[in-house]
Amino acid sequence: MKCSSCSDEYPEPDIIDDVAYFVCSSCGHHHEVKNYQAHTKEQIIKIIEDAFSGVTLGDGIGLFEAQAIDDYETEEVQRQRRKDDEKMNWNSIPYDVLHNCYSSLSFFNADGMRFHLPAYIIGSIKGEVDDPIFHLTDIDSYAESKLVSLNVKQKRAVMEYLTWCLTENEYAYDYPNIIRALAEYWEKQNN
Repeated sequence: MKCSSCSDEYPEPDIIDDVAYFVCSSCGHHHEVKNYQAHTKEQIIKIIEDAFSGVTLGDGIGLFEAQAIDDYETEEVQRQRRKDDEKMNWNSIPYDVLHNCYSSLSFFNADGMRFHLPAYIIGSIKGEVDDPIFHLTDIDSYAESKLVSLNVKQKRAVMEYLTWCLTENEYAYDYPNIIRALAEYWEKQNN
């Protein structure tokens, strides 16, 4: 992982009581990551799969329905597009479809987000789709409303994914937002 101040590699963190303390040996910049677990890609995928196992779309906004909303289609067209949406198994949505429907993340309601989020996260880990980090770290009241359907296990799985992102150099630009979001998730989880 690279330092967000000088871009040098952080040495391995000191971990005390599940808190990782990263200190840059070049510039001295430091940050803490609470509930830190260093997991592999495969372990994170398993955590996500376990946490979201059995989740269905229900009354949530579907992938193609959200695209119709994004395209300012009529309610009739939105209903028609929903007929093509996967509703039972988020894990069966092809990555190319997720990639082509990335803007849907902005139009899901809470149940739609809960259904599709694990597919986006796993696709992101595998390098098949763009990551959903913005939708997990830019937490205003609207974004937060899309995450209210997540249970504790699912929130912890999302936190594991964000923590994993802190170990990946490709997310260095996002480190400050990820760290802030993790602190907010952690605080809400423990209140």
